[in-house]
Amino acid sequence: MKTLFINLLIGLSLLAGTARAEPILLDKIIAVVDDKIVLRSDVENKLRMELIGRRIDVRAVPQAELENMFNKILENEIQRNLLLVRAREDSIEVDDERVEEMVRAQIRYIKEQFGAANFAEELKKEGLTERQMRDQYREHFRNQYLEDSMSQMLAQQVKVSPRDIKEFEEKYRRGESSSVSLSHIFIEPAVSTEQQDKIRPQAEAVLERIRAGEDFAALAKEYSQDPGSASQGGDLGFFGRGTMVPAFEDVAFSLKVGEVSDLVQSQFGFHIIRVEEISGDQVRARHILFLLQKDEKAGQQKAMALYQQIKDGADFAELAREHSDFEETASRGGFWRDDLPRENLPSEIADAVRTLKPGDVSLPVKMEGGWNIFRINDDAATLEKFAGQERLQELFRKKLAETRAKLYVDVRLE
Repeated sequence: MKTLFINLLIGLSLLAGTARAEPILLDKIIAVVDDKIVLRSDVENKLRMELIGRRIDVRAVPQAELENMFNKILENEIQRNLLLVRAREDSIEVDDERVEEMVRAQIRYIKEQFGAANFAEELKKEGLTERQMRDQYREHFRNQYLEDSMSQMLAQQVKVSPRDIKEFEEKYRRGESSSVSLSHIFIEPAVSTEQQDKIRPQAEAVLERIRAGEDFAALAKEYSQDPGSASQGGDLGFFGRGTMVPAFEDVAFSLKVGEVSDLVQSQFGFHIIRVEEISGDQVRARHILFLLQKDEKAGQQKAMALYQQIKDGADFAELAREHSDFEETASRGGFWRDDLPRENLPSEIADAVRTLKPGDVSLPVKMEGGWNIFRINDDAATLEKFAGQERLQELFRKKLAETRAKLYVDVRLE
């Protein structure tokens, strides 16, 4: 395949967010699968989505790597269309309500990572709308649902022997498996009582001024510490449920138009919220944010102390249940996921676990929101499950290859 596409991506300002005095190229069909076409723009949009989701600036990615990513996404698009054909043959139906739940959760996660204002700015820079992003994720999760449903059907045909498990364990310990199983302990730096006691009176004083009749927007411009909305008088625009952090959202959706909240404390600090408009299931609100700085040093010290306990023989799962601040995984002894593709790990995690062997734990890693201690799982149940998944993937690829052999597939990269 020729390397035409990266030049096209850059020429079309795929991610640079700046105007370029270069000729605009028309869209192009680059693959045909049965009666379905794949457009260059389809692949470009998914590449943008992947880079945004992984928080990667295109300018920092070597051209050869961009080309490799582009070609992998194209192959995934071909596989997706083959999957749709196979799903129709097997009469698999999609649970649309479940897909929508997954879309909302993914958008909420990304917004929490970027912050609502930065998220909107990032979308604007990349030439995307939130609706387009939701549509892309909706398609992704529908395909994932179909793939999972097919996998469940095929899993009944998979048998794993002790020899299979032993062979996989040897590959896993050599780092040759495509996926990795991780557990983690997450320590979120806490806000000290002293700082809460210091900031709360400042927020209460501004709240009293609002209740006395002073202009909310003017006070937001003067006092709000939200860099994305302060200059707009605290205006956050319209948003729906699943967009903001729960503490903020619960109050915003309980207010009537024109009502001002009491102080609302979230993970970011104290908020004062005023609802400006309500339209269907969305509200437009303003807020004034008083940031609460977390004690990063104390969080790091706690994480290091837990790391040392693990190195001294303490049980990782028990410490996770007792100390991890990520409730969803803490209740599972820190277990996160056992199907994480090594090549798609976020850079911070990849750097932390690159030199670890199964069973090892990482030093505390600073990531957005707090400190993580990662463990590469190597228990018997994990190894048996991975060996089974490897067999299942082989069967899955075989079924799609059979489908591909029956269909017209044409890749047009020349």
